[in-house]
Amino acid sequence: MASLRICISAPGKVILHGEHSVVYDKLALAASLGLRTRLEFCEFEEGEGGEVEFCDLGISHCYNFKDIHQLLATPIPLTKPPAYYNLSHPEFLSHEEVVKIIETFVSVKFQEPKQRQALISFFYLFWTILGSTDSVLKRFKLTLRSDLTVGAGTGSSASFAVTIAAFLLQFIKIKKFESKFFYKTITELNLENLNGFDQVELDLVSKWAFQSERIIHGTPSGVDNTICTFGGLVSFRKSTTPHLIQLSSKLTLILINTNTPRDTKHLVGKVASKRVKYRPIIDAILDAMDQTTIKALDYLQKIDNSDVLELYEALGELVDVNQNLLRCLGVSHPRLDEACETLAEFGLHGKLTGAGGGGCAICVVPPYGQERVDEVIAELKKKGFGAVFTDLGGYGVRVDQ
Repeated sequence: MASLRICISAPGKVILHGEHSVVYDKLALAASLGLRTRLEFCEFEEGEGGEVEFCDLGISHCYNFKDIHQLLATPIPLTKPPAYYNLSHPEFLSHEEVVKIIETFVSVKFQEPKQRQALISFFYLFWTILGSTDSVLKRFKLTLRSDLTVGAGTGSSASFAVTIAAFLLQFIKIKKFESKFFYKTITELNLENLNGFDQVELDLVSKWAFQSERIIHGTPSGVDNTICTFGGLVSFRKSTTPHLIQLSSKLTLILINTNTPRDTKHLVGKVASKRVKYRPIIDAILDAMDQTTIKALDYLQKIDNSDVLELYEALGELVDVNQNLLRCLGVSHPRLDEACETLAEFGLHGKLTGAGGGGCAICVVPPYGQERVDEVIAELKKKGFGAVFTDLGGYGVRVDQ
């Protein structure tokens, strides 16, 4: 029987407006999904070894404690002198050096790219967070499952990273509260609240998740880790702090999976290359996307105080504009276009979300009633799409019971 059990979950996300343009300091608007990543950690009094199971990636592997303790005892490469480092300062890590060490540590058994990336991301956080403490580990099993499709533009990697980072901070809080190990350095964790995370802790979770996102996405915008940490509806510009948008009306969404894989890093690079070649033209497109996002945010904030159906129609027009701008950047895909055309047959509006090139499309649903939604989803599934109806703007990372 487990002597300690910790359960953490974090939502996925969709970008409503601002894909690609956010990389160039334009406004993005993102919302958390009702679909979540869930982690269960169990610690046992007897035995040794740490079992890591990522169900959706086909990973189940037991690491022996000798290897784990050796990793935790390895000095963490820093860009600042060691005296400056504790788990409150992920920005002091020498990122590339940390990644190289973890790549060596991860079992050679896992060569499939998504499996290796997941394990590297996990042990990156495991080492650099727990490595700043005098942790005493017992036999454990860590299991992670997700409602999110990997590589579909719904923040699966950020949701994964946020869940792992939050778990590690929660683990340290519990152990410190029980005085099971001693901190090498003082941290900013709230030991008076073991049932959740305060603002300082959420900021820290998001910072750590951003470090993990760098492994997979190279130069992430920061949108994904922010929305998966805080939940809700967030407006975000790279040069400013994220702003949480308060809405009293619930938003709902049809999430459409094209079942077509895509490579975020490649697509971001594709836009960058096109911008070098056609700078004035691409900058004009990015500026238009910025204005589209600003106007969409204005409409969303007026939904409770105006003609709802009229505002939803205006929002739909902006969705069409944004999708066409994304096509101009060359990041759409025939299956994404087909999904949007199918929605249009029912008077709805859709666009890609995330990097594009496959992945998912979204449709914010006006208050028409469930019957119409069911008809749309049935038609999409008939054409080979995955389609689910879910809430938008729900809670962020949390400790589950």
